[in-house]
Amino acid sequence: MGHAIEPYRGHELLALGRLLQETAYQRQRKELSLPGMKVDLITPRDGDALLVGEVKRSPRMQHAQRLQLGYYLLRLREAGVAARGELRYPEQRIVEPVELTAELESAVQAAVSEVESLLTLPVPPPAVRIPACANCAYHEFCWVDEPAGGEAGSGQQRRSRRRDRRAGGSEGA
Repeated sequence: MGHAIEPYRGHELLALGRLLQETAYQRQRKELSLPGMKVDLITPRDGDALLVGEVKRSPRMQHAQRLQLGYYLLRLREAGVAARGELRYPEQRIVEPVELTAELESAVQAAVSEVESLLTLPVPPPAVRIPACANCAYHEFCWVDEPAGGEAGSGQQRRSRRRDRRAGGSEGA
């Protein structure tokens, strides 16, 4: 999305998610990539809205997953494509329908506005550790000087050290 920040590609949970996406729903597997989004499943429906599916390992982060799918549905609607969504959890054999309701659209627009306002800041706000940090594929971005689960100084101190290293040209350090 903003500033072309990508997660750590070798992250174990991302690899498991990719494997799950590739092996589940193989007959329906049609991936769609558009700027800022990558849809796991897309199934045309005769005379009906397009079915957009996201394959997930578990419903544990369902609020964020609904926002992600809601974002995709909103973008498709803005492009003139009628679509409905499903969150799919093959390991639990659960399919959760997702419609772009006024409430979900409002939540998606609020999240997008928040991200856009963060992107305008000259420096990121201080990192705040939450439970999801332990398994996050972006862990090294926020907590560059500490191993997963460790505590190595404040977020501001870490960002200052990271800026100092970049300015000094010692990228391999």
